[in-house]
Amino acid sequence: MIKLAIPVVLLIAVAFVIAVVLSTFHVTWWLGFLVGILGQILIYNAFTSILDVYVTLKNKQLENERIAEFSYQGMEVECPCSKKRKDFVPIRLNDVNLYKCGDCEKTVSVYVSAETALQTEPIISTDTTTALAPLLANINNGSTNP
Repeated sequence: MIKLAIPVVLLIAVAFVIAVVLSTFHVTWWLGFLVGILGQILIYNAFTSILDVYVTLKNKQLENERIAEFSYQGMEVECPCSKKRKDFVPIRLNDVNLYKCGDCEKTVSVYVSAETALQTEPIISTDTTTALAPLLANINNGSTNP
């Protein structure tokens, strides 16, 4: 009850001050009071609308930054449930990686494994005749041993 009474009392008090100020300019007291109340409501609605737009834009900006950061350290994984939902999960190497599936609502663990591979030299030429010439010569001569 008090939470509602304080804003109403403030609204009426400010409207009263506005009515007194406008009455010095030969505006009727009731019209000044009405202008004070409507003006406060309009200013409040404009302020909250602008604030909502600002907060929405800021949230979108933060979400885009978060997605960009996740793309550096994350991977797309598939839930092992029957629905096989794919989610992008942030991966941390120094922590347990868990996420909640959006379909089955279960907590899923992500295990990261490492693989190694030998680095190879790129093939510079696609001309295979020089590399295959001894093998082709053996085949043409009927020999099976190179």
